[in-house]
Amino acid sequence: MVGVKNNRRAQYTQQVIQETVLSLLESKPINAISVTEVCEQADVNRTTFYRYYTDIYDCVESIEKAFVTSLNPLDGATPTQALEHLLTAFYRDKKLSNLVFVEGKTQLLERMQELMKQTGPDPQLIDNYQGVYIGAGLQSILKKWVKDGMPETPQQLTRIIIDTILAKDLDDMRDVVL
Repeated sequence: MVGVKNNRRAQYTQQVIQETVLSLLESKPINAISVTEVCEQADVNRTTFYRYYTDIYDCVESIEKAFVTSLNPLDGATPTQALEHLLTAFYRDKKLSNLVFVEGKTQLLERMQELMKQTGPDPQLIDNYQGVYIGAGLQSILKKWVKDGMPETPQQLTRIIIDTILAKDLDDMRDVVL
């Protein structure tokens, strides 16, 4: 028999717990979600929850890691392709998209930025401040997109983001600012 954490029943239980946490994130912030509430809705014992996770944040981190790992098969992808792949993953799984609203103890943004670094241009071309600026802008756009119900397709939003990063059609504004 395979170890406890890898057998089918254990995987199913973890999936149910994670789906419950994602569902709860639709209606409340992470710090308002209790283990008791998750266990009641997932129909599992608290002992079962603690067998797999230390707390709600640990569960969310597990979800994040699985999500980012699922994005990794992008060897040779351009930054545009990687971004579109990321947006498509959020678009396909609306509950997963609630992770963009989890503030504080999660590393989803950092993990996504790391993924973009792997597929992005040579780090010499983008300095630290530019990277932070682009990352924060991307996070804000993702939050707005999710909050608005994802009205644009991943392809449309990718184009909007890339055009913004490249400052396309901002020549007139550049003259006013400078």
